[in-house]
Amino acid sequence: MSSRSEFCILQVVYHLCSAEMWQELFEVVGDVKWLLARAQMDPLGLVLDLEHAIKQKSELAFSSAQLVITTNPQLHRIVKLMAQALRMDLQELQHDYRSVPSQLVGRLLAHESESAEVQGLLTKLREWEGPMPQGWWGK
Repeated sequence: MSSRSEFCILQVVYHLCSAEMWQELFEVVGDVKWLLARAQMDPLGLVLDLEHAIKQKSELAFSSAQLVITTNPQLHRIVKLMAQALRMDLQELQHDYRSVPSQLVGRLLAHESESAEVQGLLTKLREWEGPMPQGWWGK
């Protein structure tokens, strides 16, 4: 991986938060390849990125009534659930970053019926091909 790619992976959450591009942020943090690349670099950094996004969005929601109306609160909730799930499994992630998809599926499964966004994220995680020919989910 080039140093430019590494820089982008490390900085994308910060820049999307700064630009208040919440939908784009959700697309990035919901991308399995990005999650794995970020976790491979630094699992704690991945968790901190997600927590940064939650904090930034929460602070903005209090300061702008317009923002509360125009953004999807479910996206904020999903990023929060992801951060909590990965923080609980941080020790496992430090041992094997490739467990991100399975850890998220295991922790988010209880929330599947809450929203279409959670269902969509779980579908993406389950459909990820993984390092094995049959896929990580054992299709």
